[in-house]
Amino acid sequence: MKTLSCCFLQRAIFFAPDELRHCCLRYFYNGEMKGDVHIFPVNSDNEFTLSKVIAAKKNIIGKINRGEETDCFGCPLLTSQEWLDIEDEKFDLVSIEDHTRCNMRCSYCSEIYYGGKIAGYNILNCLEELINHNKVADDLQVSWGGGEPTMRKDFTRVIDFVNSRLKPKTQRFFSNAINYSEEIASLLHRDKASLTTSVDAGTSKIFEKVRGVNAYTKVLGNLRKYYDASPNNVVIKYIFSEENSSFEEITEFAADIAKTGLSNANFLLSCNFKDEHLRIDQGSLIIYTHYLLTRQGANTCVFDEHVRPRICEIAKDIIDGGTYDDYPQGIREVIEEMRKNQYKVPEIIVWGIGEYANYLLDKSITFRNSTVKFFVDSNPKKQGTVFRNSVVLSPEEVVNYQTPILIASSFWYHEILEQIIDYGIDRNRVFPNSLI
Repeated sequence: MKTLSCCFLQRAIFFAPDELRHCCLRYFYNGEMKGDVHIFPVNSDNEFTLSKVIAAKKNIIGKINRGEETDCFGCPLLTSQEWLDIEDEKFDLVSIEDHTRCNMRCSYCSEIYYGGKIAGYNILNCLEELINHNKVADDLQVSWGGGEPTMRKDFTRVIDFVNSRLKPKTQRFFSNAINYSEEIASLLHRDKASLTTSVDAGTSKIFEKVRGVNAYTKVLGNLRKYYDASPNNVVIKYIFSEENSSFEEITEFAADIAKTGLSNANFLLSCNFKDEHLRIDQGSLIIYTHYLLTRQGANTCVFDEHVRPRICEIAKDIIDGGTYDDYPQGIREVIEEMRKNQYKVPEIIVWGIGEYANYLLDKSITFRNSTVKFFVDSNPKKQGTVFRNSVVLSPEEVVNYQTPILIASSFWYHEILEQIIDYGIDRNRVFPNSLI
């Protein structure tokens, strides 16, 4: 029987300092920001049990399907399909963010993530319980956040436990890169992890204003060291905010990226999640940044889940808008090029299923009238399921066609692109992420 749920409610657990969460998704509903849905508070070891987690997940899913209002109300990820019973699921996402110690004070952040809280429970005991009850999926991903992951005193002990006992398929480290970690570098080198770092500036002055510390040069230097360990597993993020959204700052950022030898890295463009909408000038600058980094040699440059829906909202205004006489010449040239080359696509293969795909197919002025030949997902659990009235196929099927490919993911974009190339598929079949 089909019910409403999502992958996070079914198979994810986020360990925060004083509570457990189902997800870290943030979205707006009726003008109110929602997300970060709580499971229950936990401040000591005896407050965590697997049975309590399962009961809490069953409770919120039951309320959702009875039409009762929950913290998930209005969430775009809720999907009606034949979900497994929670008792039969295994966790495929574990997020370790059980402290809020950080050596930065970012202007767009809050004390929730840098207030210095330390968990009153032992996360290793919690993880051990998941293992003992056979609740860890073979394709487990472990995500490291916080707080700054490398600032925890037991970082080496916890990472050793994760590697030896949880044995995740992959790990994601969200680190500000002030501290360089040999443990992270080793995992990157062995293709067992990726690192995402927000730089958010092109000058030391703005970096200090946005990130709260004078460490711009040090961060770029450490990113280069991580990049040398594994070029394909480093993601450099730029979160656009009021302080750093200028043509001059972006130009300096691109120049310093080139100077540091990071032009061929992966890039992720984001915006302040607290702002529900983008202005036309902000959207135009983000598009310009994409073109600038791509032309400079970026392996990938992607609009993330915050930027993509906001860009889709204003895409038509950007393409069909005025003359932009007050904009810098570089931005005007990019917009004019987009106007000339923005084309309709009759048929596509979409790699990825979920809300990002929905945004592209429903809201994008390029793809909203395209016919989807089929959807692709590399997760065997999703193959054979139905998404948007189409059966989801395995990646091997893509080789049998010459149809253009749309990667409908921000989080996994560079991994998917690498997989496509490994299949011997011409990279030129993949649409640029800048198409709006």
